[in-house]
Amino acid sequence: MCDKLNVKQEKFIQGIIKGLSQRQAYKEAFGSEYDDNAIDINASKLFNSAKVKLRYEELLQELEDKSIMTAKERMIWLSDVVKGNIKHISYGGNGEAYENEAYISDKLKAVDTLNKMSGEYITKVDANVNTEIKVTIDD
Repeated sequence: MCDKLNVKQEKFIQGIIKGLSQRQAYKEAFGSEYDDNAIDINASKLFNSAKVKLRYEELLQELEDKSIMTAKERMIWLSDVVKGNIKHISYGGNGEAYENEAYISDKLKAVDTLNKMSGEYITKVDANVNTEIKVTIDD
């Protein structure tokens, strides 16, 4: 048995990943002229088939992997906050929008987080310790 999806099955699952309902994705993939109830049944069966379900999980994992920042990306972003490269919008009393740098408290928190990420707060102790252990056995 081939585990690869055919073109229509792939189009169906891609539609679901893009946010379409099973019904909408099925209609786009298969161009079905059936009534909605029949389409819903077929779409549900297709979605719950083993190979379609597996492909769905693969695509979700890919999306998740792409959306998670690496440690280096997080450090760069935090550095940009400290440097004032990341702006936020605030609104004045007249409803006018203003672009501002992060507050000093936010910048300090970003520096603190960067220091924790790079191990700046870890105190390393190098010691040469001589110990003597005495063991007494009573009968």
